Amino acid sequence: MYLSEFVNADCLTEAQIDSVLFDACPETAVKSDFALLLGTDPKFAAIRADIAAAYYRLGGTEKIIVSGAAVWNDKITESAYLRNELQARGVPDCAVIEEPNAYDTMQNMVYSLAEICKRCDVTRVNSVTVITEPFHMRRSLYLAKMLFPAFIRVNGFTQKIKSQRKAWKSDLRLNRCVKNEITILKDMIERGMIEDIEISEGEKPLCN
Repeated sequence: MYLSEFVNADCLTEAQIDSVLFDACPETAVKSDFALLLGTDPKFAAIRADIAAAYYRLGGTEKIIVSGAAVWNDKITESAYLRNELQARGVPDCAVIEEPNAYDTMQNMVYSLAEICKRCDVTRVNSVTVITEPFHMRRSLYLAKMLFPAFIRVNGFTQKIKSQRKAWKSDLRLNRCVKNEITILKDMIERGMIEDIEISEGEKPLCN
C-alpha cells in the first residue's frame, strides 16, 4: 500500500501515521557548515529553540539560520523570536543569522539558501542541517534536498521523537499538525514532487 491510495489522513491508523512521520527522524548531530532552524508560531518556538540549542552545544555548527516572517504576529517575525529564544539558551548572538522573509517551509529553504549565498561562496558549502520538530522533519528534508544544490549534503536533527510520537494522539495542536503533514505529503506525491511513500500493512486501514 502507498500513501497516494488513501483519501486523507483519517484513513490511516495511528501506527501507519507514526511510521510515515516518525520512524526515520534523525537525532544524531552531524556537523554541518550551517544549520537551518525553521520558524513556527511563537507560542511553540521554545520547542524548536531547545532542539537547535542542543545541536549547537553538541558542536553541530557555528552558524544557525533562524527562518520565518511575521506570520503569526505582525509586530515580530518568527526569526526574531527564535533568535531571542536561542540567546536565552546560551547560543551567542554571533552564531545566529536572521532570515525574516519566509512564510512557509519551502520559502524557509529558498531564503535560507540566499542568506548562505550572501555570506560565502556557496560552492564551498559542503553541508547543512535542517532543525525542526519531529512531525515536520520528513517534509522539511524532502524540500531541502529538492531546493538546495546537489553538491550540498542535507542532514536533519531533532529531539524527543518518542514523546511527540505519543503526544500527537491526544494533543490538539500536534494532532492537527501531524494530519496536515500527511495531507501535504500526499499532495506532493500527486503533483509528482516526491516518490510515493509505502505504508505498512500491519494494520487494516480505516478507509481508502
